[in-house]
Amino acid sequence: MSVSTPVPTLPPSSRSPPPPGLGPAVSDRGTVAHEALRSERWTVGGVAKVAKDVEVGSADLDGTVIVGGALRAVSVTAVGTLEARGAVEVLGPLKVEGALEAGASVRAQEARLHGRSRIVGALLVEARLEAHGTVHAPSVVCGSLDLRGTAVLPEVTVAGVLEAVLDGDGTFGSIRAQEVRLRGPVPNLVRRILAPEPLVTVERIEAERVSLEGVRVGFVRSPEVFLGRSAHVGTVEGRVVRAHPSSRVGPESWSRPPSGLVR
Repeated sequence: MSVSTPVPTLPPSSRSPPPPGLGPAVSDRGTVAHEALRSERWTVGGVAKVAKDVEVGSADLDGTVIVGGALRAVSVTAVGTLEARGAVEVLGPLKVEGALEAGASVRAQEARLHGRSRIVGALLVEARLEAHGTVHAPSVVCGSLDLRGTAVLPEVTVAGVLEAVLDGDGTFGSIRAQEVRLRGPVPNLVRRILAPEPLVTVERIEAERVSLEGVRVGFVRSPEVFLGRSAHVGTVEGRVVRAHPSSRVGPESWSRPPSGLVR
C-alpha cells in the first residue's frame, strides 16, 4: 500500500517593518511605567509596565516586563518575565529565558523559548522554533520544531522536522510535519511507585517519516513508521518498518491509574 502525506506549508506573513520615525532609545532601570512606547531601542533592567502598545526596533529586557497592548519589534531578547496582553509580532528573532505570557498570538521569524511559555493565540514561527521547558498554545505553525520538556499543543504544523523529547506529561492533538521524531518518558518501575507515571499522548500524526518512543498515538499516517520502546499506536495507515518488542499496534486503554495503583 502506498501512503503519501502532503508537506505542510506556512501561511504567508502579513507583517511589515515598523514605520519610520521611532523615538530615541529608552533605558529603564528600577521600576518604570509608560503609557505607550515607541523607540528605536528599549532596554530594561528591573520592572517596566506599559499600559498600551509597544513599538520598538530592538528590545533587550532583563527583569519583569508587562505590556498592556501589543508588542511589535524587529528583535526581542528577554531574561525574566515577559507578559504581553496583546499580540506579539517580531520581524526577526524572539528569545526568552524565563517566562513568556501572551494574551493573543505570537509571531516571529525565529524563536527560542526557554522556560515557561503560555500563549492564548497561535504561535507562528517562520523558521526554527526551539521550545525548552513548558509550552502551552492552541496551535503551532513553524519551519522546524525542537521541543524539550512538557507541552500541551492541540494543533502542530511543521514544514520540516519536528523533534521532541519530553520528560513529563505531553498532550497533542494533530501533528503534521515532513518528519516526526517524538520521544516520551519510558516506563520505569521505581518512578511508577513514587509518583504518577508521565503520559504523552497524541491524537493523530501525518508525516513522511515517523519515529516514536514512549508515547501513545491514536492514529498514524506515514509511508515509514518506526516504533521504539513502549510506543503504542491505535491505528497505522502505512508501513511499520521496525517495531521494538515492547511496542504495540492496536486499541488499548490509556487512562492513568488512580494514585497508588500500578498496572
